[in-house]
Amino acid sequence: MTRFAFLPLCGALLFQGCASQPSEPEPAPPSPEPQAATRTAPTYDSETLSDLLVAEVAAQRQALGVTLGYYSQAAQNTGDPAVISQAAQLASYLEDHQQALALSELWLEQAPANEEALQLAILSEIRLGNIEATTRYLDTLLGQYGEESLGRLVSQARGLDAQGNLQLVQALAQLTDRYPEQAPLWYARALWEEHEGNYAAALEADERAIDLMPKHEDALLLKAQLLYEMGETDKALRHLKKLVRKYPEARRPRITYVRLLLGTGQIDDAEEQLAIMAEQYPNDLDLRFSLALLALEAGATAPAREQLQGLLAQNYRPDDVHLYLAQAAEQEDELSQAVDHYLKVDGPQAIRARVQAARLLYQQDQNSQAHALLETLRQEHPELDTSLTITEAEMRSSQGDSHAAMTLLNRALQDQPDNIELLYSRAMVAERLGDLSQLETDLKRVLEINPDDASALNALGYTLANRTQRLDEAYDYVSRALELEPDDPAILDSMGWVLYKRGETQAARDYLRRAYEKFPDPEVAAHYGEVLWVLGAQNQARQVWRDTLEDNPDAAHILDTMERLGARL
Repeated sequence: MTRFAFLPLCGALLFQGCASQPSEPEPAPPSPEPQAATRTAPTYDSETLSDLLVAEVAAQRQALGVTLGYYSQAAQNTGDPAVISQAAQLASYLEDHQQALALSELWLEQAPANEEALQLAILSEIRLGNIEATTRYLDTLLGQYGEESLGRLVSQARGLDAQGNLQLVQALAQLTDRYPEQAPLWYARALWEEHEGNYAAALEADERAIDLMPKHEDALLLKAQLLYEMGETDKALRHLKKLVRKYPEARRPRITYVRLLLGTGQIDDAEEQLAIMAEQYPNDLDLRFSLALLALEAGATAPAREQLQGLLAQNYRPDDVHLYLAQAAEQEDELSQAVDHYLKVDGPQAIRARVQAARLLYQQDQNSQAHALLETLRQEHPELDTSLTITEAEMRSSQGDSHAAMTLLNRALQDQPDNIELLYSRAMVAERLGDLSQLETDLKRVLEINPDDASALNALGYTLANRTQRLDEAYDYVSRALELEPDDPAILDSMGWVLYKRGETQAARDYLRRAYEKFPDPEVAAHYGEVLWVLGAQNQARQVWRDTLEDNPDAAHILDTMERLGARL
């Protein structure tokens, strides 16, 4: 898209003249006029100079609407293509398409063959819905600059917002009947058909584009994507393999090939392609880093680590590389190596990395080292003392040492007895220890400090319903929480469970269904399934449990519930 690129007026326009320029380089821009280097500065009257100065000040203050008004007036007064260009680009940037069209037409009166002006006129007509009027400018564009200019126009879709992208692609897709020999238009039609979900039609249009322009890279890559979307993964891979053999130096086909290989679990083949790219582009470290992260995300840990180690040897973004090497080591269950990498991370991610290192140290029963690491962080970052304490308590508790977590929180609360976060955290640890008295004391203190704490209300109500017969109290607490957060799935689940415990099974089902639809985690699924089972909808209950167990095969809440009910899938 032709984008507005505002230029400093005083230096560039008032004293030297102003040459319009696109905001990003074109693949094959028209040659500059020979006289451009010796062009003399235009002469403006005092009123125009004043308008341009006001426009500059407004632009500096981001009052671009004001800038457009003064620029448009100056464009009309001077007829200078440089001023018209700036005004037209700004109008397009501000999505004033009627003004952009008028200014592009004025621009074309001064420079009838200017490619940028023609592009802007075409885009403006399309955004205004004037498809028929678009063809007049397209004819001129093709006559002056040929098919390559149309390809550049189609590629502008990437620079538009989502709606503008669709408008442009849809409009150009409608022009294949008028211009049946133009490959870029068939490519645009393929994009539109893909958007509409018509993959077979999209593939047909895309292959027409390739027939007309066999080296149309975007169309060639789109073919692989369409084949994949149609479930023809093997064909997509064969197509990409053919492309990388035919165009061994082309980057995008090989990157796309690597992505698809990783996505389909063909790690060895992907590793081979990654090695080729590393050899082809030894100095493009950004590319190698991106490919390494892609491999890591796909679970191709070995090639990812190899690439990252190579980048580390070149001192490329060492903090980021150490962070991802740590994650890779975790994937391989090499926890000591992961800790070593985490501890080497500096900069903005250092705190996060050290917390991760402490977590892994606790997993390896290196408790004293983990505690010392977190204690050092607390001293270096006192503003994070509470969150670090709670994090460490959760680490200790998750390792089965809830007593140590309680000791840690007790010590912290001695200095901050009314810290809501610490109180809530201690209540959760108390629940794990079965100390309901401590849980109730802490949550009630939280509610004394903040009566509208929905989390505390919900936790207290749910625990009373789940662990005691104080169901009326439980109902009151959860009802108050639900008034504060009516769409919170955790609170909806609690209300369903309280109602079930009170014998209001039909009402319980409605709340639990809403909770499950919003957040189908194992505990919610266990509750919802149990209520369905009791109501006689046993097949539906089995389906709920089955769906959840597919992703969480060891979900204790569901397995315990099924055993208690004597249910079988």
